[in-house]
Amino acid sequence: MPEEKLLFVINPVSGDIEKDDLKTQVRNFMKERDKQVEFFHTTGENDKQKITDKLEELQPETIVAVGGDGTCNLVAQTIVNKPIQMGILPLGSANGMASELNLPTTVDENLRLITTGKSKKTDVLKINEDHICLHLSDIGFNAQLINTFEESDSRGMFGYTKSFIEEFGNAQPASFEITLNDSTFSQKAFMVVLANASKFGTGAVINPEGKVDDGLFELVIIRPESFTEFLKMLVPFYTRRIHTLDFIDTYKCKKVQIKNPERQTLQIDGEIIGQPLQVNVEILPRRVEMIIP
Repeated sequence: MPEEKLLFVINPVSGDIEKDDLKTQVRNFMKERDKQVEFFHTTGENDKQKITDKLEELQPETIVAVGGDGTCNLVAQTIVNKPIQMGILPLGSANGMASELNLPTTVDENLRLITTGKSKKTDVLKINEDHICLHLSDIGFNAQLINTFEESDSRGMFGYTKSFIEEFGNAQPASFEITLNDSTFSQKAFMVVLANASKFGTGAVINPEGKVDDGLFELVIIRPESFTEFLKMLVPFYTRRIHTLDFIDTYKCKKVQIKNPERQTLQIDGEIIGQPLQVNVEILPRRVEMIIP
């Protein structure tokens, strides 16, 4: 019986683990289980096509994203609608999808899961034809916060807190025109979330009813009108009650169009995309086969 083949796609700049040591750990683990392992290191230059070519060459049964949400998104792009299952070694600064799937926290536990876990097909969002979203995307405050953090010299929790304070002080609601379920309405909001999942990598739950395999996504509009209302969100974020607040609107969708005349920043799975004038989103049900506990 031929050996099962696995391709590990490693983001070399994610996390704080020495990647050569990690590769040795992976090789040893898989060798003991008679599995063949290949590695691909991302460079930021034409990675999607290079991974696609590698998949054609190797024909692996499993591909593993080694990094954070951006790496997971990149890997998923290459296997949409393909009979290849996807595992995750969550080693990024944000591991929202891994948290959503309740994956273990250690490398050994995740390697064990990759070799013994079950799989399920999960939905993806198609955004503006050129992008997919596995987890969470948003327009406005959070996306701009991510952008500010990435451009800053500070890293870690200190850097994130510094960026949050800076963006919070500058935050203003923006105007959006939203079309869903054959209805169009205008709305001022600090943030519009496109949620295939329920929570951010920080553990903050933005969409308590979110499921990654239900054939729907949620549009969450956040429109606090005062500093006090901003503060009111803190506890509900971590008690799965955010949707009960009067200034949070949630809509279940299969398709939505958002006009963004003030050019608010868009992020997809933690990666800044830009400031598009229009964002078109639709659900693609059960397109990626994920390994889960």
